[in-house]
Formats: sequence, C-alpha cells, structure tokens
Amino acid sequence: MKHVQILLVVIVVLVTALFFYSKYTFDDVGVTYSPDFHQAVHEIHPVVKTNVPKIQFLKDPTLFHPGPRAKYPPRQNMGECPPLYGRVLIFVAFVKSSMETHYKVAQESLQCYLKGTNYTVAMVDLDNDERVKAECGKNKQLFFKKHCAAAAYLRDADWMLVLDADTGIANPNHCVEEWIDNRVDIIFYERFFNWEIASGNYIVRNTMFAKNFLQKWGDWEFTQPSNWNGADNGVLQIHILKTVIPYATQEIKNCDKYWHNSTGYDTYMAYVTCCKLALGATRLWPGKVRIYRRAHGWVRDGFLTTDRFCDRDFMFHGWKNNEVGAKGWESPFPKNINVTLCGSGMDGWVYRPFKNTTCDRIRETLGNFERSSGRSYPKEGRVIPHLAEPDVGECFPTCDDDI
Repeated sequence: MKHVQILLVVIVVLVTALFFYSKYTFDDVGVTYSPDFHQAVHEIHPVVKTNVPKIQFLKDPTLFHPGPRAKYPPRQNMGECPPLYGRVLIFVAFVKSSMETHYKVAQESLQCYLKGTNYTVAMVDLDNDERVKAECGKNKQLFFKKHCAAAAYLRDADWMLVLDADTGIANPNHCVEEWIDNRVDIIFYERFFNWEIASGNYIVRNTMFAKNFLQKWGDWEFTQPSNWNGADNGVLQIHILKTVIPYATQEIKNCDKYWHNSTGYDTYMAYVTCCKLALGATRLWPGKVRIYRRAHGWVRDGFLTTDRFCDRDFMFHGWKNNEVGAKGWESPFPKNINVTLCGSGMDGWVYRPFKNTTCDRIRETLGNFERSSGRSYPKEGRVIPHLAEPDVGECFPTCDDDI
C-alpha cells in the first residue's frame, strides 16, 4: 500500500510539471520563453550532459600545424628542409654601390647555403627594381623603402625571411623554418647589446596583417621625428607597441615623449627602455607578433663572440667586408668561400678550427657580455617611465576605457 501511495505522488508531480511546462512554455501561436520557470527548473534539476561528438577541424596537409610542444624538426647533417610551412622566400634588399664594396663575404656564404636548400631568393636593388619603383616610389630613405619593398614581394611566398645584406651564414646546418612560429605573422628578435627590437632581419608571413604592418612601417618615413630618432629601428619600437597593445595610450604617449626628446644614442636608449617596459615580459601576441629573446633568434651579431659559433647558431649580422681578414677581421672562415664547391653537404664550408665551439662556451661568453652591457648601459636610458611620467594623472578616470 505504501508503494502505491508513493507511485501516486510521483504521478501527480509529473502531471503538475507537465501542466506548468505546457502553460508557460507554449501558446497557440508558437514558443513563449519563460525565464523564471526555466531558472526554477534548472535550480531543481541539474542539466544532463549528453555525448555530443567533437567537431573535427580540417587542416591543410601541406602546411605544418604543431601541437603545444611540437616544433619543426632541426636540420640534421645538412639534410633537406621540408616545406612544412609552404614556400619560403629569402629577401635581400641592397643598394648596388654598397653591395659591390661591403658585402661579398656575407653574400657568398648565403649563396653557398642556398645551393644546399630549396629556398628561392629575391635580390632586390632598391634603386632599380621595377616592382619597388612602382609600389614604393614615394619612399626616399633606404631603410624605409626596404620595408615597403618587403611588403611588395611578400605575395611571392607563404613565408619570407628578410635579411640585411651584411647578414651571413655561420652554421648552414639549419633550416629557416626552425624559427617560424605559425601562431604569429611577423617574427623579430632583440639586439643583444642594447635590448632593441632589431629591424634589419625578420620573418614575415604572407597575410594582410603582415603586409599592412610593413607598409605602415615604410610610411613612418614621413611622420618620424626630425630629431635623433634611430630611423627605421627607432620607429619599429613604437610601431610594435602601437600594434600589439594599442589600448596602452598613456604608455605610448610617454614613450613617444622620450623618443621626441632624444638628442643622441644615450637619450634614445631611454625611449627603448620605455617601450621594453611597456611591452613587459610578453613576447608573443597570437596572430600578430613574436619577439625572440636576445641570442635566441636565427641571427645575432657576430662580434659578441668574435665570430665563434656553436651548433645552435645559424646566422651572424655585421659582416661588412669583401675579403676575409680585411681590417684584421677573423671570420669563421680562413678565406672567402668558393661558391662553386657548394651544394652537397658541407662541401665549400671550410672553418678555422677554433671558431666552431660548444654552446657552453658560447653561453659563458654571452653571459660575460650581458653583464658588461648591463653595467655600461647609458645612464640616460636607466629610466622607470611609470615613475617619471604620468600613469593616471593625464587620463583619469578613462585610462582603461579602450581595453
């Protein structure tokens, strides 16, 4: 009898629930939503989770889509560089007169490297290239024209490595793709001795964001300060700042003030410090920019270690001679590379025996240089912008409205 009573109570509750459900949820016209009733039902009865199949995203099988820890496989024994990111173009902009007098050693090393890979190269004479004339004719300053030209050639590849003409290959047993990060569209690195974001060498993806970034960079030629400003390298610091955190309006204003007030390298370093502190410890902004930590990019200044290198190193910047040994320079090579010997493994790559060393020794040298550069950093650059400049006083109470 007791079980029958319990069953009747359950039936009454169910009938009552159905009545109210139909009364408050449906009418003669269609569906009528009752928020109060919906909330009451979910307060009493927890939502039942169903096994909905996960959506499968299709991926382009020709491109590389790494997981959280996956990386492009490092080159081994001068093997091939699989085009997992698509077509890679190496872009070198130059002026003919300088190319003939300064960059033979660097360019011979690049030619030797290219003979052992499937990359294409664009050697672009900024004064005479027809595409540059058509699309960058308004630019007159060399470095700004270079970035406009890079934007013009970006459509020729999936990814493009932009190199200064004085950047050479120290260790060819690497692929460009080892430094590509497909979470972003543009990749830079920090200059070791002063923490600047370097402007001469960068990796860029063929996207509208990247093209616009390069074109705007080139257009800074016409709005840069007239004082000592660091040219395209000075522009780059605030251009990145405005791109990745545009809502930091007060910080941008403060850094711009340091920039416009700089009168030479030392005071310019205050501007660099300001931009670095505004960017903080973040080095990757998805869909936009990545900045490699000092000595972790694909290229670093060779003088830091007197052109000694280890397995981790790839390219060196700052090779401005046509002959090895000129002006006392000891490159990694005992003499100029004979490009005709290159193309198979390490053929053509002849080194001074003491230039190829261990990464432990390179780390020790870089550590010593790091401490020295920290101690010698210009006193004018040792600023703390949020203490010296307004942080709230000029924008309260709307400082964060754009976030």
